[in-house]
Amino acid sequence: MSEDAVVAVYRDLYPAGQRAEQTPPEERRAILEDVATQPLLDRMLRGIAALRVTRRVTWGTPVIHAFDVEIKDDRATLHDCQDGTKSGQADDKTGERLTHGKSGTHLIATLQTGEDGVWRVSKVEQVKAPCSPVA
Repeated sequence: MSEDAVVAVYRDLYPAGQRAEQTPPEERRAILEDVATQPLLDRMLRGIAALRVTRRVTWGTPVIHAFDVEIKDDRATLHDCQDGTKSGQADDKTGERLTHGKSGTHLIATLQTGEDGVWRVSKVEQVKAPCSPVA
């Protein structure tokens, strides 16, 4: 599998999460299973439920700057120097933007292939130190 396929699934994770936010709870898992696997899948479901309880949704899409993609057998890792300044949380009723992300957020994603041969994200961890996007 190519690095492009790994990065594409990671990029798809964010819009899939937003689609899942807008659906009834019983339909969320099916949407997220296309791009996420355990333990991230259950973490995302819990996060969406907690967000919806507070009548919030996410707005915008973070800008992904993926780098250092490594693939070994059925596992892959990638680093993301994410710019979240054009995304955050908003009030579900009014659309008022309540929070926004930061630039230079260093994330490390772990992906694995399922029995179907499809890459899915299994973990996303934030590194404490900020990063600068690689040109």
